[in-house]
Amino acid sequence: MARGDLREAASMLELAAQRGRDASTLLKLATVRRSLGDFPGAIGAAEAALELTPRNFLMAMLLGTLRELMGATHAAERAYRVACAHAPMDLSLQPAIHKKLESARRRVEAVEVWRKRLLEWQPGDSLAMTGEEERRARQFRSNILDNLDSGPVAPPVFLFPGIKPKRYFEPGNFEGVERLAADTDAVREEFLRLAESKAADFSPRLGGLHFPEGGDRLGKWSMIPLIRNGTIVEEFASRCPITMKGAATLDLPKLGLISPSLYFSVLEPNSRIVPHSGVTNTRLIAHFPLIVPDKCGFRVGGQTRRWQPGTPLIFDDMTIHEAWNESDRIRVVLIADLWRPELSRAERLAITNLMDSPIPVAD
Repeated sequence: MARGDLREAASMLELAAQRGRDASTLLKLATVRRSLGDFPGAIGAAEAALELTPRNFLMAMLLGTLRELMGATHAAERAYRVACAHAPMDLSLQPAIHKKLESARRRVEAVEVWRKRLLEWQPGDSLAMTGEEERRARQFRSNILDNLDSGPVAPPVFLFPGIKPKRYFEPGNFEGVERLAADTDAVREEFLRLAESKAADFSPRLGGLHFPEGGDRLGKWSMIPLIRNGTIVEEFASRCPITMKGAATLDLPKLGLISPSLYFSVLEPNSRIVPHSGVTNTRLIAHFPLIVPDKCGFRVGGQTRRWQPGTPLIFDDMTIHEAWNESDRIRVVLIADLWRPELSRAERLAITNLMDSPIPVAD
């Protein structure tokens, strides 16, 4: 690490972590993985360390920070809650950590405000819900409250009752999807112009725009957000007017600090996104493939499909899914959220209201 050879340091720390579960080693591994841009790997190491030392202030702060960098605000708050509960009495000599702790406390306090509002929630006449819709909405509220009390390592999962898991959905059944897919060439050009204009910023992550000069590249997944957890990212969205216009025709869900999201997903050469699942069954995920080399694949449950530019894929991300790119070029997909079609209008309004969390976004 001192020599700056982070890749070798990561390899040695990973070997050490395999030989013995030690929180100090895992903390160093999380730090090195973060420096390498491997945020999912860093989060995994930090979670494992916090399991070993559940009252470790610095570990909880690191985990919360990593999750927040990945846009996982709900999961970040859980780690910050632990950090706030076990913070040292005096951090006056460490102003940067003190400032971050104050930010963490604001998030924890906001959750308590949200909890109180959930406990007092009533659907009201404006929602015009049937008895069955109200029953499901109240059960969803109970699920949110249960999530707020979960530990720092358990992933947030917001489940609406009565929705059966599924793998893929027919794109033609969703408003705006085929229209945006028809603009594939224009959307691809907007991505390429954006990537090239930000070459200095993105070069470590978007090096696969061209054939790599050497092998042994660290596999990575990265994203360029146009809408991040419900907030438009003007820096990037302003450069993609055709993409944003097409996205405006989609049936985008409104889920506090989760959706809508719209982003370019870049899977670099010789990289894999490990099997994982989402945080809520109230939305679906739409893939609009833009750049797809050979040797790429996508699996939802036990069903594997190949991306085809111009052909959207819509799937239930609560089903375990994974992706891979075994080529020497990047794979680029535009990803958007969609409302789950089984939800009625009244249920969607209730979900939006219940998920309207006051947790502030990152400072």
